[in-house]
Amino acid sequence: MNELYASYGILNFALGLISIFIPIYLYQLGYSVTTILFFFFLNSVSFVIFSYWGARIVARLGVKHAMLTTIPIFIAFFLGLRFIQDFPILFFILPILRSLKMILYNYSFHLNFIQHSDRKHRGREVSIMQAMEVTAGIISPFLGGVIIKYYSFPVLFIAGSVILLLAMVPLFLTKDTYEKITFDKKNLILGIFKKENLNFIYSFSGYAIESWIGMIIWPIFLFTLFANVASIGAITSITTLLTFVIFYFVGKATDRKDKRKLLRFGTILYFFGWVGRIFVSGFSSMLFIDTYKNLTQHIVMIPWSVCAYDIAAKRNYFKFIIQREIIFNISRALVLLGLMLVFFLTDNYAFTISFLVAAFFSLFYVALNKETA
Repeated sequence: MNELYASYGILNFALGLISIFIPIYLYQLGYSVTTILFFFFLNSVSFVIFSYWGARIVARLGVKHAMLTTIPIFIAFFLGLRFIQDFPILFFILPILRSLKMILYNYSFHLNFIQHSDRKHRGREVSIMQAMEVTAGIISPFLGGVIIKYYSFPVLFIAGSVILLLAMVPLFLTKDTYEKITFDKKNLILGIFKKENLNFIYSFSGYAIESWIGMIIWPIFLFTLFANVASIGAITSITTLLTFVIFYFVGKATDRKDKRKLLRFGTILYFFGWVGRIFVSGFSSMLFIDTYKNLTQHIVMIPWSVCAYDIAAKRNYFKFIIQREIIFNISRALVLLGLMLVFFLTDNYAFTISFLVAAFFSLFYVALNKETA
């Protein structure tokens, strides 16, 4: 677990330098919000298409080697962003690259965590993992914004790529592990839509949709508000720092108390975090509302993640992980289509509608309680 913590922390530092700025980068190049949403729509569709094929690669290569394979894909993706203006065809290729990276890394990461985590202390372990992500996020968005301001986006992409290579080093201090595929593609897909799995579809769709609205639309909204990438990076770092203290308490509460009650409580609080984003109009309101939103996000995410891992551990967890990721990306693709239409038809209320959609779907986290009851 210590190896996984270290690798995850370094990886998220590299991604924290870059990820929040990718939609802004495309926006600055002249792509409309509708077009940027289409870019990520292609990403989700590609993920669903290649999901089973990616699982076979993970099974053949091993969990850690599959994670290592994502590094050249990451680097190719960042280099492609650098040259997307010169070669417009890259707009259609890069989402596919990003989906392959997501497949190989996400499957491998969750398999690694389930294999090595301790059920009795899974709340603490999830909180440590998310604390590593937040720790990386305290400085990386600010640093990313500074690099863009004083150098350029390409320099940022290169710096992130070098750090990504370092993220894989801790994983290979011990031997790799392998998983067998005991299901076929038809069984995998059809199993998702069984009536008894509706709670999974609701809960996983809720996470998938609200998280991508936060990843894609929220940074663009901030850029339209502040028009300064350095300021956006600094604000993101500040709000992240203010949420750090919560991990210790939520992790312990998840292990000791009823996860279902904590999940219900966190879901309600988090809903109002998204509603609050509608009223952001300047630095002060953004700092207050986003700090609240980030705090409540971790109150709901820790018990939700623990519940999901507990469910996976009781089942064919490789199959469960793949099905969960497929649900994520089918739901994202469908909602992104709707949001593309919203931004195409109106400029005045598109951001507000997007945040209301995220608020609505954030209420679906609690659907996982049905399985854990």
